[in-house]
Amino acid sequence: MPFSKIELHQELVGQISEKLKLISDSIRQLKDSSAEDTKSSAGDKYETGREMIRQEMDKAEKMSLEYKSQLEVLSSLRPDESTELIQRGSLVVTDRMPLYISVGFGKVNISGQEVFVISSQAPLARLMMGKTAGKVISLNGITYHIKAVQ
Repeated sequence: MPFSKIELHQELVGQISEKLKLISDSIRQLKDSSAEDTKSSAGDKYETGREMIRQEMDKAEKMSLEYKSQLEVLSSLRPDESTELIQRGSLVVTDRMPLYISVGFGKVNISGQEVFVISSQAPLARLMMGKTAGKVISLNGITYHIKAVQ
């Protein structure tokens, strides 16, 4: 594997932190926009614009909480430790793809390789929990051969 679990973990923390920063900037801009809208508008146009801004702020704040929660989970993991049994924090290499069982994030590209970052609550992760290298599992008719666990 062209990267270590520690590098993958750091890359993931970096990407989530960057998304959190962008969301925080967006929330700040929406608050500024809302304040300006209050000063300059009147009537129905004002109410519609304010409601749209409020909805965008709610969405952004929800995403902000999700990213903070993901960072909290990641901070509880020990990427420098390897185990034989698959658990939360494991990097699992299968014949189909590498998986990092931590938070539901999706694909991360590191050192030219795609790694799927999935929550420990994902169906595939739940099937893998407690398994070791050499085991085979099946989900929705797809078979996964576990080659290595870090």
